[in-house]
Amino acid sequence: MRKKEKKSEIRSTTTGRNQIPSNKRQSKSLSKPLSKSQSKSPGRFKNKTQESAQDKLQSTLHDKLQHKSKFRASANATPAAPIVMRPSRMETAQEDLSLQPNRSWLSHQRQPVPDVQTHDPRNAKSMRLALLIPLTEQFTPSMESQIADSLRMLVKEVIILKINENLQDSLSTYKPDLLLCIGNQAAQFITPELLSQSIHTKTAVWLNDPYEPCENIAFAYHDWDLVITQNMLHLPVYEKYGYKHIVVMPYSADPLVYKPHQPQPDFHSDLLIVGDYSEERLLYVHVIRQRFAGKKIRALGRNWESVDQIEIWQPSSETMLSAYYNGANMIVHWDAAPRPLYEIAACGVFQLVENSPEIHELMKPGEDVVIFSNPEQLGSKLQYYSENTDRKRMVASRALYSSKYDYSFLQSAMKLIYSLI
Repeated sequence: MRKKEKKSEIRSTTTGRNQIPSNKRQSKSLSKPLSKSQSKSPGRFKNKTQESAQDKLQSTLHDKLQHKSKFRASANATPAAPIVMRPSRMETAQEDLSLQPNRSWLSHQRQPVPDVQTHDPRNAKSMRLALLIPLTEQFTPSMESQIADSLRMLVKEVIILKINENLQDSLSTYKPDLLLCIGNQAAQFITPELLSQSIHTKTAVWLNDPYEPCENIAFAYHDWDLVITQNMLHLPVYEKYGYKHIVVMPYSADPLVYKPHQPQPDFHSDLLIVGDYSEERLLYVHVIRQRFAGKKIRALGRNWESVDQIEIWQPSSETMLSAYYNGANMIVHWDAAPRPLYEIAACGVFQLVENSPEIHELMKPGEDVVIFSNPEQLGSKLQYYSENTDRKRMVASRALYSSKYDYSFLQSAMKLIYSLI
């Protein structure tokens, strides 16, 4: 009996040892290498796919929780310094749709457009402009076409008229919203009777007065809505005549005439002086002759006959004048009229200009033109830019760029329309 009891105890202990918990049993089974029969069983493939799906689900949930935690942390954090970035067109359109009322693809979201103000240049696109060009004054066909083409880009229609035509019938037939007269001749031909049929027509005259004020406007029969002069010094004269709305705007350079090109050797010079000679200019001339001793110096102006070492030239056409500008290595300009400033800049030639308030209104001193105020400054700057040709070329290149994008007929037309409407 005792032997049987011992055998039963031994059996119970061995069975107790063999009874391993389920979790330990599974871990041991996973740690053991699989047999060929187990690896090929379909049940094992099913467990693997279930585990991979669970892993993917857990990774996506983990990523979402991390994204939410980052968003909450950024929302609760103190705001950092703003980063200035240029928004895209889509962002600007969604942020403030009222600023872009003309986009049809946003019409379902667009807010009501407010009334356009009267000085908005976009009003000009619905207006008709009559352009009155004189016959007696010297205006090249290219210049007339430049003015007309620039205005056509801004208004609905441009109607070109001549002074010798029947203006009253033409104006009553076309009934333009704007009437622009070019030159001094129109100032004495426009009368209130001509505009009796078109009461709402606004009128402007662009005077040809680079050197002397226009006297015809003093006896004009019409009260112009806008008077455009080419010289700032004429403003007090026209204000004395009773005109209140006056704008300074010189004629732009004709890009078909004044442009960079290589002229014939007869037009070449080391220094070209643009301006008249007087006793007040004697010190300036003395400095120029010292700096350019033995070199070719030419002058375009009056009263140079008694000055030695300087050749006098009087061009007979604008084409010849453009050749003298392009043939000069450097230009000194005093008593500067506005139009020659633009013409020299359009040729891409470096110019030193005497300082005056008008220069700062018309151009950008230090960028596209260099100024001087006395003979000492003229001498030092002549020496500096003669030695530093790269600096001189940079100023001339900026002047050429400005003549195309800042001083062109299109820019003048935009200024005119903005001042008139």
